[in-house]
Amino acid sequence: MDITWHTKHLKPRQMIAIPLVLAAFFAAVFLIRGVPMSIEFSSGTMITYRNLENSPNADAVESVLSTALAADVKAVTTQDSTTGTFGLDIQTTRALDDNGRERVQRTMAEQFGIQSTPEFYAIEPAISQTYLRGAMWAIILSFIAMFVIVLIVFRHRIVGIMLPCVGLDMVWALGGLALFQMQFSLATLSGFLLMIGFSIDTNILLAEHLLRRVGGEPRERMATAMLTGYMITGTILVTMICINILVTNPSITQLVTVLTFGLAGDLFNTWFLNGGILIWYTERQKRKEYYVSL
Repeated sequence: MDITWHTKHLKPRQMIAIPLVLAAFFAAVFLIRGVPMSIEFSSGTMITYRNLENSPNADAVESVLSTALAADVKAVTTQDSTTGTFGLDIQTTRALDDNGRERVQRTMAEQFGIQSTPEFYAIEPAISQTYLRGAMWAIILSFIAMFVIVLIVFRHRIVGIMLPCVGLDMVWALGGLALFQMQFSLATLSGFLLMIGFSIDTNILLAEHLLRRVGGEPRERMATAMLTGYMITGTILVTMICINILVTNPSITQLVTVLTFGLAGDLFNTWFLNGGILIWYTERQKRKEYYVSL
């Protein structure tokens, strides 16, 4: 099977149309189903226990309380280095009233033998929105830094198309999260930042072959770059899928989901969309040079 078939037989418009249709599908999935927010980016309640003699099992606490409260729960154990006692910080997406707080204390006493009274703190939406804004700014600034660096290196305005191409990779990733109803969390944020790095690498590989290298036809140079790019992205995708099968940690699953869908989208957005635009540009430049030489 010739994976570079489209570079030889499709017109630039046809190359460009395919990833746009697929991106529209994932955008529709995202808009229709939406992506649920994790504890880090949603309001709820923080529950803290202090001066515990034994260290509770955080995973067991999360499992038991998430069932009792019918809400997402995240638990972290701490230790006071001065006294040697342990603490437990529990965060839930549910705003607890008096009945909910009593249920937490009763469940912790019955299941884990913790009789002490915890402190309850309401997490206001304004706090969660601050975290969310910080996450969005991290992604936006990474886009800007990427664009400035690439523009300086290549000195071609046409490389600006890398920005929307990487943006469409994010649409694929968001569509994947929405499709499987995975939460947007700090783990998925890390996945987005990693995906931006991987995506810009493949786009630079393509631009390097088409804009800087000489010799051969543009489509031949693109096919050569594509074989290398597919090998890189394919290796990462296989690794991500294997990790997802072998590791059952929810954060790892969220990270892998973002990278899997984002990099799958990158195969189309780089080698069809970006490739189609650059093929159109280089062939147009070649025709101009030919007519000038006449």
